[in-house]
Amino acid sequence: MELVRYTFPTWVVPLSNVIFILTVILILNVLLKYLTPVFALGQGEFLFLYVTLSVATSLAGCDMLQAVLSVLGHSAWFATEENEWQTLFWHHLPNWLTVSNQDVLRGYYQGDSSLYLPQHLRVWIPVVCAWLLLFTVIGFIFLCLNTILRQQWSQRERLTFPVIQLPLAMTNPKTNFFRNKRMWIGFSIAAGISLFNGLSHLYPVIPHIPVTRRFFRFSEPPLSYYGTIITAFYPFAIGIMFLMPLDVLFSTTFFYFLYRNEVALAGAVGWNSIPRFPYLNEQTIGAFVGLCFFFWWTGKRHFKEVIKSAFNRGREPPELASEHPMSYRTAVWGFVIGLFLFAFLLYKAGMAIWLAISFAVLFLITPLVTTRIRAESGIFVHAYHWQAPRYILNTIIGTHRLGAQNLTALSVCFFNRDYRPQQMPHQLEAFKISEVANISQRRMLISILIATLMGGLVAFWVQLHMYYQFGADTGYYGPWALGYGRQYFRRLTNWINYPVDTDWIGVIFMGIGFSVMMVLTYLRVKFFWLPLHPLGYVMASNQEMSDLWIPLLIALTLKWLILRHGGIQSYRRLVPFFLGMVLGDYLMGTTWSILNVITNTTMYQFYP
Repeated sequence: MELVRYTFPTWVVPLSNVIFILTVILILNVLLKYLTPVFALGQGEFLFLYVTLSVATSLAGCDMLQAVLSVLGHSAWFATEENEWQTLFWHHLPNWLTVSNQDVLRGYYQGDSSLYLPQHLRVWIPVVCAWLLLFTVIGFIFLCLNTILRQQWSQRERLTFPVIQLPLAMTNPKTNFFRNKRMWIGFSIAAGISLFNGLSHLYPVIPHIPVTRRFFRFSEPPLSYYGTIITAFYPFAIGIMFLMPLDVLFSTTFFYFLYRNEVALAGAVGWNSIPRFPYLNEQTIGAFVGLCFFFWWTGKRHFKEVIKSAFNRGREPPELASEHPMSYRTAVWGFVIGLFLFAFLLYKAGMAIWLAISFAVLFLITPLVTTRIRAESGIFVHAYHWQAPRYILNTIIGTHRLGAQNLTALSVCFFNRDYRPQQMPHQLEAFKISEVANISQRRMLISILIATLMGGLVAFWVQLHMYYQFGADTGYYGPWALGYGRQYFRRLTNWINYPVDTDWIGVIFMGIGFSVMMVLTYLRVKFFWLPLHPLGYVMASNQEMSDLWIPLLIALTLKWLILRHGGIQSYRRLVPFFLGMVLGDYLMGTTWSILNVITNTTMYQFYP
């Protein structure tokens, strides 16, 4: 769906393809109960299915293994005398992570071949296994970190995990979710809009309901200073955002409009001559680091107990009376060993040892923050391309000091392009699902590890099979087959040809972002009633927020009115209505996406 038809189930959570499959299995299970009740599935089996599919799908996403595969042979196949790639960085490429055999790449890029030829398998199997090792190590590090964080975030701070509310409601027989009239009203509205727009796409004589994004530009000031303005009214987005805490909704809206006005002010007074002003990405990097300090400070008592448990065999904190995915001792030492193993593999990929350790630590910042964002606010999309370690290091150290070998390793070893699909948030949500549904945490951990390994293997296999059949460079596929490799190696060429030193203005704005976050967290602790939530500051800088500001504003207004005039009981009664909007938009939208594939024809896309 993503490679050929340009639809993106891995961009939003809960993942639309997983919800669709879960719904189909739920329907089949009703029939199974009547025919052979002994084989009918229970809530636990459904939730295991949801978790394993979510983890595996996130690995197959366009920011993960699709992007990785696009890079592996790109520099070897597209090297020319003009771009001078052979001279610039070919000798720095890690052979065990890339493919340079021209005969093997010919079938990959031109098609009309087969992956299963012995000469192809001999080259691809070691490379695929190496990347699977890297992603399994990363997944294990995340599991250890989530085990350490789970007690603090889930039980002590009581984060609400809005993203998992839909699968929990769908699979829980006690909630009567599918018998709720309000749910079906929301379902009908969202599915009806998607059905109507899909028919309108096929038969233009039918009017179109403008809920997907539209772009507007103004030629006259002051609106011209705001650049492109995007409007969208995604029904599923309104439904998911309605579950977000009110203060997070308000803070995200407030900071988003503050950001846009900063950009407009820069254009009005001429500051836009300063490149990248007001350095929103650098502010976000600093804010991410500030949030990590805040997480440590608020949970320092818990983390001290965890460390004591790791160094004192047999001594566990009081919370361990309940079942955990693994012991704190295993989690702490597994995290340390996994981090050093990850750094060692980066070192073998060509990074200097100090850079490999720095990269391994910096790599954890964005997944950690987005996991907290998902757990506390439930925002369903998080795109933070410029918060990756390679850009942080280039800003602080400069490409001149890093050198060609380190820059080449940074370009190949990126693991996640925009941080939309991620493993770590899905893992913590899986542990919360286990806690709510009374499922074994240890069995859930094993299922996550299996899904990580098998999901990565299947994702590589399916893509390689398709590319050898139709060709990555034949125009059959969308921009993803070549686009990532082209982007990364062109950027690497610029880094090497035009080296720069430390970007001190960028570093200053990182400090500004860190300082603002420290002020916000202090205000959050001292004045809990203040509606400015620290997460709003980083969520507003999300690259996708320009598409989502209208659903955000609608959800904020509706939730504020309902809570003010109807109270918490009215809010709880209306939650099924908004979950129904999500389900209806997902099911009908995924149906159109499947028809995209079956008929090989572009059809209506409910997102983006």
